Amino acid sequence: MARNKTARRRRVGISTRRGTFERRASLGLCVSSGVLLALSFPPAGVWPLAWVGLVPCLIALHTGPGRVALLGNWLAGFAFFGILLYWLGLFGWTVWALACLALSLSWLAWGIAARWLGRLGPTARTIGVAVVWCGIESARGLGQFGFTWGWLGYSQSPALPFMPVARLGGTLFLSFLIVLANSAFAEMVLAVARRERVPLAAGRTLLTLALTAAVVIGAREWRVDLGGPTQARLRVAVVQGSAHGPLRAEEVNVPLTQEERQRTLEIYQSLTDEAARERPGIIVWPESVLPDMPDRDPLVAEAVSRAASSSRAWLLAGGPYFDESGRRLNSAYLFAPSGNLVAHYDKVQLVPFGEYVPGRDWFPLVERYYNVRETDFSPGAVHHLLQAGTASIGPMICFESIFPQIAWELERKGAQVMVIITNDAWFGRTAAAEQHRQIAILRAAETGCWVVRAASTGISSFIAPDGRVVSEGGLYEQTVLCEEIGLPPEGGRRGSFGPLFSWLVLCLSCAFLIAPAALGGHRGRGRAAPPGPRRRPREQAALR
Repeated sequence: MARNKTARRRRVGISTRRGTFERRASLGLCVSSGVLLALSFPPAGVWPLAWVGLVPCLIALHTGPGRVALLGNWLAGFAFFGILLYWLGLFGWTVWALACLALSLSWLAWGIAARWLGRLGPTARTIGVAVVWCGIESARGLGQFGFTWGWLGYSQSPALPFMPVARLGGTLFLSFLIVLANSAFAEMVLAVARRERVPLAAGRTLLTLALTAAVVIGAREWRVDLGGPTQARLRVAVVQGSAHGPLRAEEVNVPLTQEERQRTLEIYQSLTDEAARERPGIIVWPESVLPDMPDRDPLVAEAVSRAASSSRAWLLAGGPYFDESGRRLNSAYLFAPSGNLVAHYDKVQLVPFGEYVPGRDWFPLVERYYNVRETDFSPGAVHHLLQAGTASIGPMICFESIFPQIAWELERKGAQVMVIITNDAWFGRTAAAEQHRQIAILRAAETGCWVVRAASTGISSFIAPDGRVVSEGGLYEQTVLCEEIGLPPEGGRRGSFGPLFSWLVLCLSCAFLIAPAALGGHRGRGRAAPPGPRRRPREQAALR
């Protein structure tokens, strides 16, 4: 009897250690996926990692203990956003932690969905986890709190062969192909570990990769015939003044002194004179370069009018605007070659807690945080074009450039060139500026338009419709960039399926999540089981 008890205790001890190992392994696999995917973005920028980085997490979700796998998935999301958005620490590590915890909920939601989809067969599960991932990404970009930073498709901006895919179905379609490949690889690894249906799993993976390659090649051929020959060429200049160094968090909302205002305008006037030697048709200054509204400050009005008239070019510059009711807006002003102000665009999509405080009246304590601005910007009414001579400009101000739906709306209204003006001084020398420029590359690829990006302290750039960065200015350099760009004929371009795909994945996600319940009788038939021997009933009871 004593000998049997000793043997049973030994077996229970082995099982307990095995269970502990499985839990730790699941957590480790999940977190490693978060790290790998973060490394596919700048500053590391190893973009091929995105195509395999999610495999460890998928293996843990399909084989590990349920609660542990889901906890690991949340930690993976925190690791991903924690590394990707490390620069939020400039505003305090509390801000960084809260943002990462909130954003990692999207990973937790996807983990729960992937676990639920384990009830389906391998093929449906492979497709389902990719669809749901993109559905969650799409939802994360909607509304006033939308934030598309970290969409997997953005990681592929250096990979030019994949850019036509973005034109075909948007950045989300590129994310779908990435997660689909990850899911297929994970299924093959699981089949090898179980020694079950390995040829079938390998064939499914090869078929997925072949489909991805076919889509990439097909999208390239489709992309070549986007709009026929351009009807006009236009020289555009970008002025990057870098009038001040990196801002500390507490300096972001501090107004410039009179001396700083004068110095900023002098720098931009001087660089505009340099740009005028290239005879550009349009000159672009960054966001917030005008310290005040031209109608309110004669110094600003005189400086901008002189710069436009002396260069004989249309001038687009960012600055504040105050409407009749006294509301303050973040705007882009368009001056004619004569020096007269002819139009302005007001930023519609504002930065929560950066340009306005949501629920300021309901949460008065939030104003005690030293980084929160005292007064809010108001949003503009609608996204609209600016007409500079014969060129239709689609303006986007800073934060707006991370939303593909804004670029698509401007494209639909007839924009021939997308102009992004931004003030990234508060990013400092972190990778945030490069990540922001990386998103602009996808906006060019999605719309099939040139993107002209003017950043106050960098990275200013000219991005061709195929996603190539033709020229750019470095961080905190005073730079003038000038390029000749093509203007596609209005209405002559083939539209993207991106807007349709972004809504389609939301609908398909709901369908896939309903499917396991609808197939009630087939429950668990296709679920991946962890490799290794089964425990005996006595051991299971002892563990419980």
